[in-house]
Amino acid sequence: MARGKASVIFCLAALGLAACAQEASQGGAEVNDADAGTFSQITGIATVSDGDTLRIGPRRIRLDGIVAPERRALCGGVDIYRAATDALREATRAGQVRCRISDLPDAQGRDVAQCSAGDVDLSAFMVANGWARDWTAASGGAYADEEAAARAAERGIWGLSCPADVWGDRD
Repeated sequence: MARGKASVIFCLAALGLAACAQEASQGGAEVNDADAGTFSQITGIATVSDGDTLRIGPRRIRLDGIVAPERRALCGGVDIYRAATDALREATRAGQVRCRISDLPDAQGRDVAQCSAGDVDLSAFMVANGWARDWTAASGGAYADEEAAARAAERGIWGLSCPADVWGDRD
């Protein structure tokens, strides 16, 4: 009988460890599956990779509809890649980020999603503050008004002296 109890306790402990390991691998992210193997929404604490990419747990997520500066992008001596990364980091610092998967993964395997921190649409925030552009090929012009306002107010990159090819082929 003692051996049977030990087996039950061992099994319960093993199940608890498995649940803890799964929680740790997701970085505390809550994932809601729409269908088996697909993700419809991811919620958790975000780690920012760059101005349009973040990570929640093991999932790499590309903000839908915008394009932010790439590494080594400079305008008027300002590292705009770092400035855009820092702006997104600041926008997500307050806590939970909620991302709704909106498209198939991109060429780099990142989920493409519409993300928000509280009531703030992160794509709109980045464009409105001048650290990203509306990527009309992906957004259909969803952030065109935010970009026009940022340009007019010379916020972010729009207030700097940038080379004509700062966006490369991603206009």
